[in-house]
Amino acid sequence: MDDRPARLENLPTTIRGFCYHDDDGEPYVILNARLTREQNRKTWDHEQEHIARGEMFNEDYHEYEGGITP
Repeated sequence: MDDRPARLENLPTTIRGFCYHDDDGEPYVILNARLTREQNRKTWDHEQEHIARGEMFNEDYHEYEGGITP
C-alpha cells in the first residue's frame, strides 16, 4: 500500500472498508481488521479508485443502498 493514511478497524464483516477525507481534505481509508490481508488489498485498491475519481467530494454519490451513482 502507498503512503496514503489508512487504519484497520473492527467493522461488521459486511463492510469491507471505506474512504473519507479529513478536515484538510486529505483522503483516508478505513479497512476491516476482521478480513484477510488479501481482502484488504482488494478493498484498498477499490477505495483508491474512488479517491482518483473524486467521488469523496461528491455528496450525491452513494455506492450502495439504492444511492445515486454518477
